[in-house]
Amino acid sequence: MYTFWRDHPWRLRSAVLLVVALLVGGLQAIAPQAFDALEQTIGDWTWRIGSTARPERRMVVVDIDEASLKQVGPWPWSRGTLAKLSEKLQQAGVVVQVYDINFPDPREGDGALAEAWKAAPVVAGQIFSLDPAVTPRVGTVAGALAAGGCPPFAPRSHGFYGHPAELLQSGATIGHITPRTERDGVVRKVPALICHEGRAYPSLALAALWRATQAEGATSAGPDWVWSDAQATGFGGGPLAPFAWLTSPSLPGLAVPVDEHGDLRVPYRLERRAFVSVSAHDVLNGTVDPALLKDTIALVGATAFGIGDTIATPHATVAAGLEVHAQALIGLLDHRLPYTPARAGWIHGLAVITIAGLLLLVLRRRAIPAKRLPIAGALLAVACYGASATLLLQADLWLPWTNAALFALLASVALATAEHALTRAQRERLSAHLGAYLPAPVARRLMATDPSGRVQVDQREVSVLVADIRNFSSFAAHRPAEETAAMLHAFCCIAVDVVEQHGGVVENVVGDSVLAVWNAYSDCADHPQQALLAAQELLRATRTLLAPTQPTHEDSPVQPLALGVGIESGRALVGSFGPARRRAHAALGEPVSVASRLQQMTLDLSMPILMGPQLAAQLPQDSTESLGDYLLEGLSRQYTLHAPKAWAELVPTEPLWVKSATADAHGGDSGKWSGWADSGASAPMRVHAAIQLRDA
Repeated sequence: MYTFWRDHPWRLRSAVLLVVALLVGGLQAIAPQAFDALEQTIGDWTWRIGSTARPERRMVVVDIDEASLKQVGPWPWSRGTLAKLSEKLQQAGVVVQVYDINFPDPREGDGALAEAWKAAPVVAGQIFSLDPAVTPRVGTVAGALAAGGCPPFAPRSHGFYGHPAELLQSGATIGHITPRTERDGVVRKVPALICHEGRAYPSLALAALWRATQAEGATSAGPDWVWSDAQATGFGGGPLAPFAWLTSPSLPGLAVPVDEHGDLRVPYRLERRAFVSVSAHDVLNGTVDPALLKDTIALVGATAFGIGDTIATPHATVAAGLEVHAQALIGLLDHRLPYTPARAGWIHGLAVITIAGLLLLVLRRRAIPAKRLPIAGALLAVACYGASATLLLQADLWLPWTNAALFALLASVALATAEHALTRAQRERLSAHLGAYLPAPVARRLMATDPSGRVQVDQREVSVLVADIRNFSSFAAHRPAEETAAMLHAFCCIAVDVVEQHGGVVENVVGDSVLAVWNAYSDCADHPQQALLAAQELLRATRTLLAPTQPTHEDSPVQPLALGVGIESGRALVGSFGPARRRAHAALGEPVSVASRLQQMTLDLSMPILMGPQLAAQLPQDSTESLGDYLLEGLSRQYTLHAPKAWAELVPTEPLWVKSATADAHGGDSGKWSGWADSGASAPMRVHAAIQLRDA
């Protein structure tokens, strides 16, 4: 499984993204309230940042404030005072009087107030209880929609605070002022319609907007709002349609979106100071400029704290209840009410896919290092919020974004972790490859350092072994390529095993030649002895491999294979050099040159192993025998060559090689050495006689 993911990184990345998507979906299913609370809180900040202080002239707040209570008296005011306030507003020429006030109990003066309301378009508020545990039944409910029945999405009423029957005789339009208070105490939504005893009742803002469009003196069975759901045509269709919406023949072109709970989201686009407000006391005294009220919607409500009509809004933790209806009414006038599309889930899925694609694109283009992917994820999360805020403020779309942002964060961290694991696996694989092509200590050093173009060498006292297969070129020319490759592979494996078992490191493999060093990368006190033991073991271990598979004779085109080994000790340079983009690693120095020449001399001297003087000097005297002084090819001075005492045991058992190699000494007839000559058993020791200088 490990190698499967390592060898298919894109499958791993796709699997990581899928797991993160499932995790985010699971978290949202387990704790939807946490997601919603975060979105609502950030949404409140969006309203605060994006709201405007532009004065709103279409509506004027007639404020029952602290000054009014001081001048007129404590609340509740008499119905006569309220009748006088209504008359003053009518005289000022307001389009409609909207009372964010409930009058549940019959009182003295109801007749006077009803007469005042008959003379003006008025909308009054009633309250429904949405809590099954609270079931008041005070006054009379009025203001049902002209259309019968209730929409399935409307919340059900469990109680009410209506109006006295005498006030309802005024013909005032009634709208509910029931808030939808969320868990944190903030009012962000208002039920568009509330179902009570099989009839639907609109909110105060919906009733006020409808009443403002009616001709003066017109009568109606009730507001003409009708509802449609996502299965119906309208609202532009497509994926951005809301769960349901309301339309009115009196307001062509306006569609009021509502969610699956029957709520309309209040648009808090105006700062509180943007509303024009006049004191109710000034209206009663006639000190307000009539031009300020003429042709406006007068929203009558209380901001005085003593009345107790306080709520929390996105703009303030303590605000008057009338602010909710004021903001909702302005949103209706502007035809701009935010909503969540019914197919928001598909939009979320598209956002997640887009984020996943961007993260994969960053990885593919290597735009940033994998370890910085969490930064990209954080930026994408911020972009999710930015896109959501922009859509809310510019396109009236409330799109939950927390799941996409959380996916961006978790996916970026998970991908960075996966990339780290992939990089580590690749480093391990690269290290293994480097260890196969370079000495393992060199590979480890390269993995731990940055590329460099400097010379990096050390001087060490080393022992060097050079081994080469004789007659291999002829063998390769007459044998199938597969057999040749198999031969080289087997020889290389044996050589590496033997060298490493004796504490050495294979420095280089070129064709049928192997170069190994001791004491170059780690301390090896008896490196000369270990090099000799490795050479002897290598000859024994390759004997079966190099043995001919069919009988040979002197005229055979392919002569038997055999191994020649040269070893020497001395001071050498070990390291790397060359430009950073193309380095070379090697062991350089006299012991390397001498060991290479000695390996070549094994053919001419018919010896399986030859040792240089420096290595032989570090071995027991009774373990070697001197072969005399020789001038090695390409070198300027003589070297005393040595062979191990038991060298004859290392000679291959093939008849062409052993017919003279079993002699007790090598100083007699040169014919006994001819078996190691490349030209056959009858060839003399031509180089041995030509360049031997011991008797000169």
